[in-house]
Amino acid sequence: MATAAPKGVVVVRDELAGWIAGMNAYNDAGRAFWLEAYGGRPYRVERQKHPEPISVPRLAVAVYGTAQPDRLAVIMRDVDDGLLARILWLWPDPIGFRLGRETPDSAWAIAALDRLRELDLHAESLPAPIMVPFTPEARDLLEEFACEMQARKEIAGGLLRTAYGKARGQALRLALNLEFLWWCAEGGMAAPPMTISLGAFAAAALLISDYFIPMAERVYGDAAATKQDRNAATLARWIHDTRPREVHVRHLQREVRLPGLKVADDIHAAARVLVEADWLRPPAGLHGAEHLRAAYPVNPRLYGGER
Repeated sequence: MATAAPKGVVVVRDELAGWIAGMNAYNDAGRAFWLEAYGGRPYRVERQKHPEPISVPRLAVAVYGTAQPDRLAVIMRDVDDGLLARILWLWPDPIGFRLGRETPDSAWAIAALDRLRELDLHAESLPAPIMVPFTPEARDLLEEFACEMQARKEIAGGLLRTAYGKARGQALRLALNLEFLWWCAEGGMAAPPMTISLGAFAAAALLISDYFIPMAERVYGDAAATKQDRNAATLARWIHDTRPREVHVRHLQREVRLPGLKVADDIHAAARVLVEADWLRPPAGLHGAEHLRAAYPVNPRLYGGER
């Protein structure tokens, strides 16, 4: 980054949880380094084996990757230092598989993104940032958005509270990205944007407040939940969709085979959570062979019936 990649680098990891957990494996300051990488400020590395320090003019690193919920639950138990809040989380609902019928226009996409790569960064040696200010209208909306996020932060807790604290800065980054991506897509010979428009920041603010914040809430809530609670939620969704009169353990185990509910013990553990939540009634007996035939009656009030 000091010499070969002064514009910054992209880190792509298949398992983000492993990357986060291993930050301090070889250096106690490893996690602090990645916290600083979020800001893109100057960074200096001094090592005993090298007499000359390494000076990075702008520590700009983008990180992209995926993670398994069980692994996330572990890293979310660490002290909240703001690292997780710097990530824009996505946990969308699954959609049905469908093969594409149209070939992506890769040539157009590459040509459009090349306009970003070829931007003149106004420097004789090392690239320097281009200052892109807000329009007055966008600045007014920024102030309104920041006040809203600050108010939400005051009533939030845990990791979500920290996420609200980072929302304003993330909206700023997204607005700049959107403005330049729109310019890339237009083509032609138009000069790059010199300001961030009201439309770009409005779109970015909507993305943060109506998509990324709810996604963060879902990630922090679901990933922090216990295995028993996640299995109970899976079972509850199945009950809601299929509306059975009873939940038969053997049927679930052999025929339905819901994720996380493949063995009888896990099914009984999830069912006990729903019994406490008044979704299910306890089975008649759980001894010997009856254990395999156990059935939990569904509370008829779930379907609008009487108690």
